[in-house]
Amino acid sequence: MVKVLILYYLNIKATHGYEIQKFIQASGFEAWTNIKAGSIYYALSKMDKNGEIRLVREENRGSRVRRIYEITDLGVIELKKEIEKKLDKPLVPLNIDKFILPITFNKLDKDEAISIIEDRIKELNKKLEYWNYWKGIKINDCSTQVERLSFEMTICNYEYEIKWHESLIEEFDLYCELSEKNEVMIKSFNFAELDEKDSKDININKASLKELKNIILNDPTGAKNALERLITIIGEEKN
Repeated sequence: MVKVLILYYLNIKATHGYEIQKFIQASGFEAWTNIKAGSIYYALSKMDKNGEIRLVREENRGSRVRRIYEITDLGVIELKKEIEKKLDKPLVPLNIDKFILPITFNKLDKDEAISIIEDRIKELNKKLEYWNYWKGIKINDCSTQVERLSFEMTICNYEYEIKWHESLIEEFDLYCELSEKNEVMIKSFNFAELDEKDSKDININKASLKELKNIILNDPTGAKNALERLITIIGEEKN
């Protein structure tokens, strides 16, 4: 998933690995994907060698050097392929990082994406039918509670996975709209600024960030003022 998130972000704007890292943390994706700083910089280096991104410039920030990358035409193609590949993966065993895919839906062709989802639903229905069949054969009045629960848990997981994928189809247009709004937020805000100073020098809590995100996503007309307010807070804390 790290490749998808990096290409997704660089498709919106050129930036460095640190800002991508802070975006992942601020968005709450870190808990789902378990993406660490090392994996981000490793992926950037690898994609640079593969020609999916290119180094634009280097910026000196004190003792640190930040390498600014932008996506290439090959990277745009790879982004679409990677999203489609992830979309086709099962959720069981639980593939938590797949939950963040909807924010990338505006990068996909709707008909192609829905076709992938429909194929996944067909496969899931086959597995659900298989497990229901064997439950009917194996489970009876003599079955242990563990045996009964083992079948029920598996069947329940497949049923929820089917519902989840069906909801993706039903709400595809909505997620495309939310994806566009998310891009506005990313273009307008430098997440790296959240951690430019030590925590004792800056006090922007999660509630403030959540409030900012809600304004940008749900009230585009107020997004500019919200961003300016946060930037002002950052400036005051720096001083």
